[in-house]
Amino acid sequence: MPFAELSGLVAALCWTLSSLMAPRLIESMGTFRFNTYRITIAALLLCMLGLWRFVSWETLASYLPLLVLSGVIGIFIGDNCLFSAVNRIGPRRAGILFAMNAPFSILLAWLFLDETLSLIELICCGIVLIGVVIAILFGKRGQTHAWESTKGSLPIAIVIALIAALCQATGALLAKPALLAGIDPVVASAARVSASAACLLLAYRLYFHKRVPQSMSTLHSFPLILWLRLVAVATIGMVIGMSVLVWGVANADVGLVTTLSATVPVLILPGLWLTTKQRPAPGAWVGASLVVFGAMGIILH
Repeated sequence: MPFAELSGLVAALCWTLSSLMAPRLIESMGTFRFNTYRITIAALLLCMLGLWRFVSWETLASYLPLLVLSGVIGIFIGDNCLFSAVNRIGPRRAGILFAMNAPFSILLAWLFLDETLSLIELICCGIVLIGVVIAILFGKRGQTHAWESTKGSLPIAIVIALIAALCQATGALLAKPALLAGIDPVVASAARVSASAACLLLAYRLYFHKRVPQSMSTLHSFPLILWLRLVAVATIGMVIGMSVLVWGVANADVGLVTTLSATVPVLILPGLWLTTKQRPAPGAWVGASLVVFGAMGIILH
């Protein structure tokens, strides 16, 4: 298999690593501040890459409002909901629920792009849903690690994770016209992430920083190792993962690359095993496998 087609798997590994690194950072910084700093770092790095690949301002200007809206919905709202869910129910269950973005994508395409829903797509959506239910209901048995515990209400956490998946699918749908018009995907990503970073910084400045204890309100309140981990999460998950996937889509079979990138729910289980020293429950493996199988069917079809 050509290396370009393996880029989807590399992207999935990057997203898996960043998901496993996130919980401790969220616990130390809080969800909103963690996401604000992470997205801002990623925006700066992507803007540097985007300047290198930038071609036409006229084309970008035509689609900039859509890209900004895509970033606000898909990243500003979606990522905050995702990492709030990670903080509430851990990376495994949040990742499983986030995989619902595949069914949400075809639902939105059916509603707003007049694309038809085939029997195969409906069956695959059902498989994803069954996998999610199995992973949530039976994936925790025998697990005692803090990442498998629930902070607050489980139904609320599930709703938050599903909102994250819906926002991600909506953001991708809004960005599609710009990509079809020939805007470089890295430039489009830089615009989306920068719009999200601007919203996060504004919201943080106007509201969230007032709720932070005075002892933690400055950049110097965290040790250097925490900042290094944060930069690593931003670089691995958003910059490398996203850029590798974009490169793969441009140089290999799109369906195969995207399918391999959808294997995160399964890839995260060995990572959790190594990190927590606890073997995931059989229900977690079964549920994750069904989610990935259903997502693959949706993408390939």
